[in-house]
Amino acid sequence: MKVKEIGNLTADPVYGEKGDMKYCNFKIAINDPFNKDRTEFVRVSAFDRQAEACKDFLQKGSQVCVEGTVRASAYLDGNGEPQAQLQLNAREVQFLNRTKRREQPDGYDAIDSALENADFENEPAHGQDMVPAR
Repeated sequence: MKVKEIGNLTADPVYGEKGDMKYCNFKIAINDPFNKDRTEFVRVSAFDRQAEACKDFLQKGSQVCVEGTVRASAYLDGNGEPQAQLQLNAREVQFLNRTKRREQPDGYDAIDSALENADFENEPAHGQDMVPAR
């Protein structure tokens, strides 16, 4: 079954690699629009390039829109009570709030610093050529 859900990460994502496969697992909390006292928790798995992006940009509290296929699994909790868990295999993860990279490769700090300190007020007017400095 294909679904699209919007929720917030309940913890930082967990990234891993198994052979050539890259994966990122996280759990999102989804508020019930009809019952403000009810929240659903869904496990999400993203793979390959999507997994790398999730690792780099998501953290606890990040809001995401996840589209993919869902399946339910049953298990017994610590007290022997039957429980159900939803698992969403992400086809696409959209980041709904902007966050900085958690761990940035060399060079990204300089780029972020330059962007934060840039003076966009004095940019050339629209249509003027920007000539790189030599």
